[in-house]
Amino acid sequence: MSDLISEAKTKVLIAEDEAIVALDLQGMVTRLGYDVVASVDNGTAAVAAAKRFVPDIILLDIAIAGELDGIEVARKIHEFSSVPIVFCISTPDLSSLMRTKQISYAGYLLKPINPDSLSTTLDTVLYKYNLEKRAELAEERYRKLEKTCSLLKFFTEHDAAYEWVFTTTDGVTIHEMLPENPITKNIISHIESLLKKEKNWFTDVITETVSHQSYCVCAVRDEVSCSVSGMLIPLTKEKQ
Repeated sequence: MSDLISEAKTKVLIAEDEAIVALDLQGMVTRLGYDVVASVDNGTAAVAAAKRFVPDIILLDIAIAGELDGIEVARKIHEFSSVPIVFCISTPDLSSLMRTKQISYAGYLLKPINPDSLSTTLDTVLYKYNLEKRAELAEERYRKLEKTCSLLKFFTEHDAAYEWVFTTTDGVTIHEMLPENPITKNIISHIESLLKKEKNWFTDVITETVSHQSYCVCAVRDEVSCSVSGMLIPLTKEKQ
């Protein structure tokens, strides 16, 4: 197996309704150093196995038996996963190939499948998929950094009334707010409701019910330390 594959064994799901073909395919995949997490013989079972085992790649018979053919299976799997799917095809069928244009798939293998073509296809598909995922992750990190920088700039241009941090440990939320005062309880409750939305960055306006003081709450979630921190900035003066 290529060095492009990570040290942890890549999980492969095989969906093939011909027992001999499935057994042969499983042997080749295993000898290439991959981990076959499941081998199923119908479309419905393939969808269920994809949910249960969360494979890194799927080898799918395009004409698999059952209520769902391979194309329908791929469509359903991609409703909950972006896992790359490689179709295994016995005889190229124009109508089936036209239908594959309607879905996302990573490649195809013509039967009978030989070890060389299998190895090349798996390495190529996984390499491309991992590159795309790394690019998506890098883009997401850039967006978070950009938002964080904008938030920090906002903080420096305004007088922050309070600083706060929420740290989640074993499901328990610990909060600190300086200084302590009568509005703390209401504000903490409001912030906790915002955190349940699991956003990485947010702003909102809070109006404290007792003092009628309005604040802009800004927050940034730190996934590394499992904390959310931010500041409260007064927007209106307290009513007398």
